[in-house]
Formats: sequence, structure tokens, C-alpha cells
Amino acid sequence: MLNWDANTLTLMQEESIKQAEKDHLAQEVIEESRKVNPNYNPTLAWVGRRVADIGIKLMQMSGSDEDKRALHDAEIHLN
Repeated sequence: MLNWDANTLTLMQEESIKQAEKDHLAQEVIEESRKVNPNYNPTLAWVGRRVADIGIKLMQMSGSDEDKRALHDAEIHLN
């Protein structure tokens, strides 16, 4: 069994409260952003960017030299 003194338990409780407050603030920010754009899903946005990056690389590898240069030179904004 662990032997915890009162100071350690108090410190752990204070840290838990601080973390809960940070989590609550983060949740408020997320809820505000969902009000602005209710269909936005950050996980799907991340996956979409990765899929687009892979697609661009595949096109560069399999295309002609002109296509490779055009894809390399283009500024592509995914959001």
C-alpha cells in the first residue's frame, strides 16, 4: 500500500482541479468554434489533408515531367 501524506494528497488534488479547469476552457473554445461552423470535424480535416498529400505525391511519382513540375510549383491550400 502506498503511504501518502496530507501535503501530497493536497497537491494532487490541486493539480487535478487545475487540469479540470483547463479542460473546461478548452471545451468552451471547441463549443464556440462548433457554433461558427457546426459541420467542421478536426479529425476528418486532418485525415483529408493527409489523403490529399498522399494523392499529390502519387500523382508526382506517376505523372509526366510537366505534371510533376506543375504540382510541385503550385501552391495548394487545403483549407
